[in-house]
Amino acid sequence: MQDSALTDLDLRLIHAVQIAPRAPWTTLAPIVGADAVTLARRWNRLRDDGIVYVTGYGAGTSTALLSLIEIECAPGETLNVAQALQNDREAFTIDLTAGGRDIMVSLISTDTSGLSQWTLERIRSVARVRSMRTHLVSQPIADARNWRLRALSKAEVAAVAKADQHTAPPMPRLQPDQLAALTEHLAIDGRAGVTEIANAIGVPSRKVRDAIAALRASGRLVIRVDVARDHTPWPVYAWYFLRVPAAMVASVGPQLGRMEEVRLVVTTVGEFNVIMAVWLRTLQDVNRLEAVIEERLPGVTIADRSVVLRTVKHLGHFLDERGQATGETVPMG
Repeated sequence: MQDSALTDLDLRLIHAVQIAPRAPWTTLAPIVGADAVTLARRWNRLRDDGIVYVTGYGAGTSTALLSLIEIECAPGETLNVAQALQNDREAFTIDLTAGGRDIMVSLISTDTSGLSQWTLERIRSVARVRSMRTHLVSQPIADARNWRLRALSKAEVAAVAKADQHTAPPMPRLQPDQLAALTEHLAIDGRAGVTEIANAIGVPSRKVRDAIAALRASGRLVIRVDVARDHTPWPVYAWYFLRVPAAMVASVGPQLGRMEEVRLVVTTVGEFNVIMAVWLRTLQDVNRLEAVIEERLPGVTIADRSVVLRTVKHLGHFLDERGQATGETVPMG
């Protein structure tokens, strides 16, 4: 594991943008502690190096189905299988893992028909897949949109949040193709400038600005900032597969979601009824956290676990062997 190459200012900047992903540099400058030009220059370097990437994606679509797919590959073929799936919009995150599965795919489908097409037909066309297991997500409990670097103080966090508060305008009228083009642009770069987007999709800048604000305020658009984990103090990424008594799921899920290591908690239909993903400081913490969970939550059993060796795609962004964004994106969905 490599040490973080980021400076304190870099970490403070990323934390601020995690809180207010589309805030102007002039808004963040007095809180982060550098002038706007310096912040813009540093952010551009971090983005160009693939250390940070910002994703906009739709939320609140009741018909969309989320699934977690375990794939077992023929020996030595894991990377080939993962690369064969990289261009699938549905497979928005692809992790290569050690443990009882070779690949974990986070999958989004428009409906059950789309899910069955991918799991029954698409995956059959991929050579060197030996077996697959599907876990339907019944309820998302927590995800990494709220995960933070913790580089700012509580007062600074509150100041960033307050500085970014605005009254949401009404949603402007956009044609379906214009709205799709807008969200696609934000999927590639959630911090893309209003003028840049307006020119690309042929819509006035004011409409673009108001649409983004209205969609975010309504919860229909999430803009999330991610950072290559090897550049953070939490370079170890692990999945846990839990069995929780049915009567406890409603209370256990939120308790797990409040743990600072957690990146994802979902309830699922299948052999395991809760699955979670975490970032940890050391490999030893994989077992330590397991013990903590079972001590704090009697009755909960961690039935299996896997450590992620490499992520080749995250929220549609292709990642290299260092976990840094390459600049190539296949928007999810």
